[in-house]
Amino acid sequence: MDWSGGSNRDGPTVSKWEQLNLAPELLRSLSKFGVGPPNKIQQRALPFLLRGCDIIAQAPPTQERIAAYVIPAIQTAVANTIGRPPNRGPLAIMISTTVDQATQAQRMIRDLGGPIGIRSALGVGATSASGDLSQELRLLQQNMPHIVCGTPQKLHALFTSPGGLTGSEVRFLVLDEVDQLIARNLHDYVFNIVKLLPSPRSRPLSSASNGSQPVGSFDAGLAPNASSGRRLSAIAPGSNVDMASNPSAIERQTALFSNTVPQDVLNLATAIQLREPVRVLVRRDGNVTSSDSNQGARGLRQFYLYLAFTAGARSESISPSTPGGLGIIGSGRGASNPESAQAREWKLDALVDMFNDVEVSQAIVHVGGMNSLDSVVHKLASRGIEAVPMHGDMNAGAKLAALNKFRSPSNGIMRQPLTKVLVVNDVQLKTPEVAHVPLIINYDLPKAVEEYAHRVAPAIASNYARAGVVINFVTATGGDVEMLRSIECFYKIKCPEVPTTLRDIV
Repeated sequence: MDWSGGSNRDGPTVSKWEQLNLAPELLRSLSKFGVGPPNKIQQRALPFLLRGCDIIAQAPPTQERIAAYVIPAIQTAVANTIGRPPNRGPLAIMISTTVDQATQAQRMIRDLGGPIGIRSALGVGATSASGDLSQELRLLQQNMPHIVCGTPQKLHALFTSPGGLTGSEVRFLVLDEVDQLIARNLHDYVFNIVKLLPSPRSRPLSSASNGSQPVGSFDAGLAPNASSGRRLSAIAPGSNVDMASNPSAIERQTALFSNTVPQDVLNLATAIQLREPVRVLVRRDGNVTSSDSNQGARGLRQFYLYLAFTAGARSESISPSTPGGLGIIGSGRGASNPESAQAREWKLDALVDMFNDVEVSQAIVHVGGMNSLDSVVHKLASRGIEAVPMHGDMNAGAKLAALNKFRSPSNGIMRQPLTKVLVVNDVQLKTPEVAHVPLIINYDLPKAVEEYAHRVAPAIASNYARAGVVINFVTATGGDVEMLRSIECFYKIKCPEVPTTLRDIV
């Protein structure tokens, strides 16, 4: 793999969209919607994506990162719709780990691509009702989208169900938040979708991806997917595409975006056959917004609780799989065994003990997966604590009902009002939605440091004399210690260990 961190001295820097050979209508759309000049991730990823390279990009999860793959997806759709019969299947697929990321991507495609004739669809939510799925598929077939965005489970259902979407026309595949996708044990859905797509690119762009050219040294005027500079290479094992006899065969370009790039992500890239992928790195600069940097000044008290057992309680259970014999995805973390099961039970007991030690009317507990959410809700309810679940797969109505239940006062009659706990997975709570909450617990630490600010926001309130308390659970394994240190450096804070008696701080 080519490491292409790059810097301005490596070559020319893209400072405006006109330096990239984008379709004129796409350039007009970018200008019309007031999209700012390309930022770091766009400067470094777009030149390679527009030349047809496979890439692995490590960058913080932001709107700019989404735009870095939305723009080439729209370009691909624009370039391949001329003279193309309708209802042939989507041209690009974007698989996002979370509903929020998928929704943001589809909205951006709608805003930028809709006015120039690019149709898009969003596939998220439950997949259990076969009748609803059949109706969705009928609507999609009647007005076939050029680009489909969604979560792994829903897209898997849309492409593998009877009468489902065809993947044979897909030229551009995006996987976003790949590290979280693996941590949530969703990679098997991706493998099954990839089986339905065209073979990966079999003619490498040697000048762009073999390490002979730094990230900054590119021909900004080179047309997307230009064939100049390519060389024939061996066809992928198992591929049924004969490039010599069919030079116009559809090839799949793949882009992986991730917050971090551990070995699991590289194993997945190999398993889905990325071809000489370019590595793009955009480091976090450590800067924080004014609202983030004022956390300490506004009285937010943040602590950690160290749990000294040695099992991967942070990750969801992952069954080791070796697609194509190409290394283990997930590396066996969180595998079901007596030790990890006991560790998860101890972690639940620690959470319950914490609530037994404090008297609060409301609290929010953030978890990292649906298994953890179910376990926490069940454990708290069994100890007489009212737990309200809320997760990203809920529709807007269900989320509002959960919020209303959490915000409504407890109706205790013969006893003290119950503590109400909102147990959250994969949802960003807005401050107006949730008033000041005295206690927030990160039962599972976030997988990206930027997510931390969103989680703790309900505990920060300038009109309250006493700000809330944040307690971060840190287990001995699973990367929790490293993530806590990253959070402290990013927000310029220091989290001491939680005191023995919580009543003194809450």
